[in-house]
Amino acid sequence: MSKRNRFLIMCMLVIISFVSSSLNVWANNDIEEIREQRNELNLQIDADTRELHNTRAEIRSVTAELAELEYQLSLAVDLLEAITFDLNLTRGELEEAEAGLYQAMGERDMHLEAFASRVRHIYMNGWMGYIDAIMSAQSVMDLFNRIDQVNRMVSFDRNLVEELKRVEENISRHVDEIQTREDDLLRLEGYQIIQMREYDALLEQKIALRTALEETEEGQALALAQLEDDRNELDRIIQEDEDRRAREAARQAEIDRRNNVVQQPFVHDNQTLQWPVPGFTRISSPFGNRADPFNGRTAFHSGIDIPAPMGINILAAESGTVIFSGWQGGYGNTVIINHGNGLHTMYAHASSLSVRVGQNVNRGDVIARIGSTGRSTGNHLHFEVRVNGSLVNPLNFTSPN
Repeated sequence: MSKRNRFLIMCMLVIISFVSSSLNVWANNDIEEIREQRNELNLQIDADTRELHNTRAEIRSVTAELAELEYQLSLAVDLLEAITFDLNLTRGELEEAEAGLYQAMGERDMHLEAFASRVRHIYMNGWMGYIDAIMSAQSVMDLFNRIDQVNRMVSFDRNLVEELKRVEENISRHVDEIQTREDDLLRLEGYQIIQMREYDALLEQKIALRTALEETEEGQALALAQLEDDRNELDRIIQEDEDRRAREAARQAEIDRRNNVVQQPFVHDNQTLQWPVPGFTRISSPFGNRADPFNGRTAFHSGIDIPAPMGINILAAESGTVIFSGWQGGYGNTVIINHGNGLHTMYAHASSLSVRVGQNVNRGDVIARIGSTGRSTGNHLHFEVRVNGSLVNPLNFTSPN
């Protein structure tokens, strides 16, 4: 093989390596965002699952209350039917009493007529009629008979008055008792009707509440199913990415084997990189899980945040080639540097950028300035380190001292 051909092959390999590395950076960036989205979805699914369980518990509670109300209503209906039955019996008794009253009133009228006849007789004849009847006796036996007749007449008159009085009192007492019982039953009937209306109103409220809860449950279940579908889709994308990475690694290994190129792993001693913001040593948000400053949910933080005033210089942590310089979504103004041997660093949220893609920079060169662009809550540098495409804690490579 000629020297020219070997040179062209080496150039092609370098270009392929550079393009592959750049694509890996972008792919890694995207896949990390997808992983974060999946983590957020998992948290949301857990919260929605708890809400769905709470809604179903409320439905069970309201259903139990409905069963108790329906039981109480059935008791009220039974009691009302019993009261109505007794009321009908009492009204029958009242009708019988009224019939008895009419009969007693007829008897009373007969007694009154007889009594009036006696009163008229006494008025017309006076008490002398009794004396004349006695004085006109023809013998002693006749006298005794007449005296006995007079006594019976006087007793009859007295009994007639007493009977009239008894009939009147009996009629009055019987009517009063039946009327009192009917009044009591009517009062009970009215109370039961009111109680049944209250039970009906409560039943309507509980049924409406259960219906609303069931609609809420349906909506929550649909939303939860959609979230689970979204999570499954993210899982699929992540799995495809991992499969792609495995294929690319195998393909690269085969290329290296064929060209006798051995990829040396990046070696560091925990202090390889320069601190990117000299003079500002505080870390406001470390690498790893943290509470998201926007929504408060636990989320993975892919780098470290170094607060500093706007416009402060951001320095390259190591020599390398700029493979990205521009706006990158939530990261705002961003610079990514490939340092070789699988090492990349990223600098985000800058107010301005000082380098361009393809530019070679030295360790300590100014590459950007502190700002708060993108998804940021204040002026700071978001600093990330990747080794062979995987995020690592930047403090494994550098320290503010």
